Amino acid sequence: MENVNSIFERLLLLPLFQGMNNADLTTLAGQTKFGFHRFAEGKEIIRDGSPCLQLCFLMSGTLSTTAVADDHGYSVTEQVTAPAILQPERIFGLTQLYTRSYTALSACNCMTLDKSEVLRLMEEYVVFRINLLNIVSTQSQRLQRRLWHQQPRDLDQRIIRFFEAHCLHPAGPKTLRIKMTRLAEELNDSRLNVSRALNRMQADGLISLHREHIEIPDMRRLLG
Repeated sequence: MENVNSIFERLLLLPLFQGMNNADLTTLAGQTKFGFHRFAEGKEIIRDGSPCLQLCFLMSGTLSTTAVADDHGYSVTEQVTAPAILQPERIFGLTQLYTRSYTALSACNCMTLDKSEVLRLMEEYVVFRINLLNIVSTQSQRLQRRLWHQQPRDLDQRIIRFFEAHCLHPAGPKTLRIKMTRLAEELNDSRLNVSRALNRMQADGLISLHREHIEIPDMRRLLG
């Protein structure tokens, strides 16, 4: 059973509770029904398509998260490190389902907050409500801004833009599982041209090519 002081310390790590004064945080920690969960390495935490009935916070450890194309033709896997909140935009809106799967890469501790508690906190604490709106609004603005970025001028840049557009964060290692023919179709180019471009990137140490998947050691370096 977590005590109030322990919960208080955990809340200070999360942007959702930033800006709340100590009195409010202490009251919130003592009156809110948090769930606490520990997951061993390799344990699935959230499955793509499952209902989002709560906010899930990664408090310690590292997760692997995978997003899959609608037709299951390709997928992208990357990492999420603590502290983090997992798809908060999915708890409200038109489709309240997770669109990613999350698996523990190391021993992980998670804290959960049921939707009923989220609604109560939004009503009682204006800072909590504003923080949640800011998180969702910032994500929406970033996605909308992508449409107005300058279009890539060559195939190499189109490939990099494809990688970037399908990632949560523009940094860290990524794994793209896709056939060369499918990638060529997505880029509206020939398989041969795509293969040549990928091999140039591999020669520069930016990616590593494998059978039906591509490893990106550091997305930030690929983006230049």
